[in-house]
Amino acid sequence: VNRCLSCCCPRCFRGSEPGEEGSSLRGGLATPTSMGACGSTELRAPGQRAKQEAPTLLSAYWLRSLQEGRLNTALLLSTVFSEKYSGRRMEVGEVAEISLPTASDPVTCEPGKPRQLRPKLLFRTGCLQASPFLWLGDEEAGDATLYVCFGPLRQKRQVMKIFSSGSTLQEDVVKCGDATQVVRVSNYIKSLLDRLWADDRLGERLSAAVAERPGHRVLFAGVSHGAVLAQAAALRFKLTWSDPDAAMQTLSGTGQTRCASGEVTVVSWNGYKWTDAQGAALAGQQLRLLPVALSMVEAGVRLVDSVVEYPAGEFEPMPGVTALDRDTGDFFECVVGKVHRNLESMNRMRQLHFAQAVLKAMKMAMVASLADEVAEPRAVVEMMVQRSLSRRLSDILTAEESFMAIAADVATEDSDESEESSAAQGQR
Repeated sequence: VNRCLSCCCPRCFRGSEPGEEGSSLRGGLATPTSMGACGSTELRAPGQRAKQEAPTLLSAYWLRSLQEGRLNTALLLSTVFSEKYSGRRMEVGEVAEISLPTASDPVTCEPGKPRQLRPKLLFRTGCLQASPFLWLGDEEAGDATLYVCFGPLRQKRQVMKIFSSGSTLQEDVVKCGDATQVVRVSNYIKSLLDRLWADDRLGERLSAAVAERPGHRVLFAGVSHGAVLAQAAALRFKLTWSDPDAAMQTLSGTGQTRCASGEVTVVSWNGYKWTDAQGAALAGQQLRLLPVALSMVEAGVRLVDSVVEYPAGEFEPMPGVTALDRDTGDFFECVVGKVHRNLESMNRMRQLHFAQAVLKAMKMAMVASLADEVAEPRAVVEMMVQRSLSRRLSDILTAEESFMAIAADVATEDSDESEESSAAQGQR
């Protein structure tokens, strides 16, 4: 799951399991691939689309985050290198080896050299039910990001807690300086946040880490249960550590941006609901959010992971939920529906909820975004070639016109000389 997809052709571009193939189609049209490692230049078959459906463009900030690898890095750190998997035995100071694809050459169309990132683990805390890791992005590679990553469920009994105490709301009174903010939060999630802030001092440790690295982005991330913890913890952290003068800072001489100390960003995948409408609106105001729900198309209808619809009642999803197609890596507008406790809902969860499917879809999304990024320079090259050909054709036509004019003048002179010769012979 952590290997680089440097080739995008149907023969080389495979999923996390042997035999699975992917596609990085944009708009459902068959387009020629870049020549991959196998030398293939086959056409990709169009993926199935819901009727009258077009992909949704991410905002400029999130699109740049996807192209620069921060979203996939956050996803890998939240899954592969979480406490549930490879991160279980990692110690503070160790690095995670991550390999990401790069853009193909705009002229030769050959895949770029894979980009190697080595984020470092700054600290880990919590318990099995909530295990946040703080990672420092690979600064040598230009990644000035602090990743706060929450792992997925670790215990089966957590599912029962989500169904019981997780389906009731409780007021969470958060101190914001001299004022207080009341947020209605899932009872189970509030108990985990209270433990992280009181026993593990997560808020203090995060504030200290950010203060030591001014100008670094703060990105919370998680999948499933980890997605909910990332959203809720980010909101509490922002409310207790707010900078009213924070703004985006543009790095001089580059197209990159870094978040000032007051901005907190969150990317999450397949998270269930944990607050009401007012809490969701507050999160949308305080945080830069990208909540993603994995989706697929069946019989012309787009279906999303059923977990994002749970629980019922007063619970509301985060604003701006975006559907990610598991087969193409495209993003679509998403409207989270009501809870349905039936076989169809269980089947959607089985196919769309788990990390393996999310990893595969996000890899396709990154490859597609990099292909879009090089499309403009490639078009510039084609335009330059066309202009050069046009200039040469114009020169040829101009030369031909000059030649024809000279030929006409010569013919006229020959005709005049012939007439004069005839007249002289007549006189003799």
